[in-house]
Amino acid sequence: MIKFITENLAEIKEIIGYCINTGIPDYHKNIEEIKKSKNTVILGNFDGVHKGHQIILEKAVKQAKEKNLKTIVYTFSEYPKNKQTKITTCSEKAYLLSKSKIDYLYLEQFEKVKNYSPKEFVEKVLIDTLNANEVYCGFNFTFGKDKSGNVDILKKLLKKKNIKLNVQDAVLDEDGEVISSTRVRNLVKKGDFDKVRELLGHNFIILGEVVYGKQLGRVIGFPTANLKFENKIYPEFGVYGVKIHIQDNDIIYNGVMNIGKNPTVDVGVLSVETNIFDFNENIYGKIILIEVLENIRREKKFGSVEELKEQIGKDVYYWKNKILDKGKCQKENR
Repeated sequence: MIKFITENLAEIKEIIGYCINTGIPDYHKNIEEIKKSKNTVILGNFDGVHKGHQIILEKAVKQAKEKNLKTIVYTFSEYPKNKQTKITTCSEKAYLLSKSKIDYLYLEQFEKVKNYSPKEFVEKVLIDTLNANEVYCGFNFTFGKDKSGNVDILKKLLKKKNIKLNVQDAVLDEDGEVISSTRVRNLVKKGDFDKVRELLGHNFIILGEVVYGKQLGRVIGFPTANLKFENKIYPEFGVYGVKIHIQDNDIIYNGVMNIGKNPTVDVGVLSVETNIFDFNENIYGKIILIEVLENIRREKKFGSVEELKEQIGKDVYYWKNKILDKGKCQKENR
């Protein structure tokens, strides 16, 4: 079971709520544990946790087990760049990394280390804090104040400490292009979720707590679970076919999700609203995980609430039939 190391529990409250087995992280206890163990440290931003990230994680975990080392992913809890460019929130990244069989996820506060020189980063973070015996990173990894450190500098600094550095080369997709978080961001914005899925190795996800809305969906016959708009990238405003996982519930539900400003009934208010098929329980305060599968249509302003209701009915009908068709194809291919 993965252990989280963070000084700010609020940043991962969704993952703590969703994954009941993680428990409440004890920062000081976990810090003491890693200082006593021999560790493999995996460095990176891991935004989206795409296939390139997964390859380096798999290699590190495999080698660490063979050498009887613990594995620690060291990454930032927040982003030094514009937060709305990130594919995954801190909790979403933690959720995806928790599936990689690492022992610890260390979520560092960027402000705490941003002025470290490359040498200080190696000595204060990798050695003094993480007790690194071996280190992994990607080919384009940078670190230290103003990104003054790169892979070559890291290799030289670690060599002086007799610590091995493993560098992962670029990972290419089926078209021979480098898999990167930048490419994934652009594809999410375009709504090309087949290609997003190919590069990520999993569906684009949204993880959050269900909050109270104006309950207009319930009034028109399509109740929705509403999530707050987070500081991350979202697909273009519109309606999407999705899968939904609900905290403390083993069933995977289907549904349609609307992302946008509700131009017909609630102009200007950004929202993520999901109509969960065949479900009518009170889940306010619960954490849900949404997998985005397909763009059904773009957001549109309708002339009346009745027109909106009619279109939502068509969206639901389309996606339910799409699900049935997929189910039939899967049965025929068995």
